[in-house]
Amino acid sequence: MNSRRGFLKKTILALIALCFGRKVLAQPVAVPRTGKVEGTVYRALNGGPAVNLQKVIDLIGGIEGIIGADDIVVIKPNVQWWNQGAPNLAALKTFVDLIMNRPGGFKGEVVVAENCHRGPTPWDSTSSGWAHPFEINSDLKGVNNFIDLCDHLKKRYDRRFSVSHWIDVDAGGKRVYSPEDGLGYVYCDGTGGVPLIAFDNGATGADRRSVIMSYPIFKTDRGTIVDFKNGIWEKGAYTGQPVKFINFSALNHHSGYCGGTSAIKNYLGISDISGGADPQNGGRLTGDYFNFHSFPFNKWSPGPEPGMLGAEIAVFMNTIRKADLNITTAEWIGLSSRTEPPISRTRAVLASKDPVALDYHATKYVLFPNSQIPVHNPDNPKGPLYHVLKRCADQSGFIFDETHVAVKSYDFQKQSMQDDRNLVVSGKIRWGYEPKILMKYMEMRFLGGA
Repeated sequence: MNSRRGFLKKTILALIALCFGRKVLAQPVAVPRTGKVEGTVYRALNGGPAVNLQKVIDLIGGIEGIIGADDIVVIKPNVQWWNQGAPNLAALKTFVDLIMNRPGGFKGEVVVAENCHRGPTPWDSTSSGWAHPFEINSDLKGVNNFIDLCDHLKKRYDRRFSVSHWIDVDAGGKRVYSPEDGLGYVYCDGTGGVPLIAFDNGATGADRRSVIMSYPIFKTDRGTIVDFKNGIWEKGAYTGQPVKFINFSALNHHSGYCGGTSAIKNYLGISDISGGADPQNGGRLTGDYFNFHSFPFNKWSPGPEPGMLGAEIAVFMNTIRKADLNITTAEWIGLSSRTEPPISRTRAVLASKDPVALDYHATKYVLFPNSQIPVHNPDNPKGPLYHVLKRCADQSGFIFDETHVAVKSYDFQKQSMQDDRNLVVSGKIRWGYEPKILMKYMEMRFLGGA
C-alpha cells in the first residue's frame, strides 16, 4: 500500500512539474493608479509573522493611532480551522501585546471573540483551531492551538484579556432582544423592539431569498457587557465607551463556489447560522429568513444569484458594525485546502481599513500567483470571487477598483519599501503527500474544477 501511495504521489508531482515546466505562468501586473487614492493596503514581507505584523502597524502610523487608551477591543479571528486555515498565532499575539503596551498606556480590554459554528462547546472541538494542534502557523514555542495562545495571554494580562465564544441559537445559545435579556444573539427581524434589517437577492420565484442581520451580546471577564452593534451596556443604558473591532483573518482557498477567502468571509463567524447550510433543508434563521450561509449558496454549491456573500456582508457592515482595521496573515496560504498541503509559505502580513481592497489585493498578488487556480483571480468574471468582491463594493462603498488603492509595502529581505512593479509575492510550495488532495489541486488548476 505504501509503495503504491508513493508511486501515485511521485506520478502526480511529476505531472505538476511537467505542466508548470512547459508553461510560463502568467503573473498579475499592477494597474497604474489613474484617479484619486481612496484607500491603502499596507503589507510587510519576509520578516517572520511577528516582525511583519509590527512593521504593518508602524506603516499605518502606530498602534496608538488605531486603539485608544480606554477602548474595548474585539478581535475576531477565524478559528473554524487550524494550520493555514487560521490566522498566524505569533502575529495575533504580537497584535495583542502592542495594544496592551501602547504608548500612553492602555486601561481598556481586549477580547478575542469568535463563532466557529462547532456546536455548544467549541473550545473542546478538535474540529476547530481551538483544540486541534497546529502543525504549522503557530511560530510560538509551546503554543499549539488557540486555546494555548489564549491561556498564555490570559496569564499575562489577567482580566484585561478575555475570550468569548459566540454560540448559535440552535447549538444552545439564547435569542435575545437587548442586553436587558442577557447574553446571546439578536435577530434583526422587526420583532421585540428590534428593527428589521433585511436584504434580498433580487431573484424571482423559487430563487428569491431574504436574509436578516444577526449579532451577539456578550460579557468580558471584567464583567463588561458588549452589544456588538450598539456598544457597552451598563446599569440599563449604553455608556458610549469606545468599542474597536479588528477583523483578523487568514488567506486561503475555500471552494469552487466561493474561490479565495480572507477578510470578508470572516464576518460569517460573527453571525448566527442556525438552521444549517442547506437552503432546501432547514437553512432558515427565523421565519422565512435564511442565515448568512444558506442565503448566498445552495449548501456547498453556488446559489441562484452570484456575489450574494459579499452583498449580505456589506449590509452587515453598513448597519451593524464594520471593522476599524482588517488584518490578513499570510505566513502560509492554502492552495486547495485550509488545513493540508499543497501550501505556499508567502511570509506576509497585510492590513487595510477597506476589506474589499484588502481581499482583492491579497488574492491577486499573493494567493493567485502561487496557486494559479482561476477561481482565486479577483479579475476573473467567470469566477465567484470577482462577484463577491464587486457586490460587496457596490453595496458598501468600499473599493474594488485597484487604480484607487495605494500600496505601502516593506520587504525585510531587501530592507526597503517596494514599488508597484514588485507586488507579486511568490512563496516556496510544499506539495504534501496525499494523492487525493494533489489530484484536487490539479483538477482546479488545469480543469477549473471545484
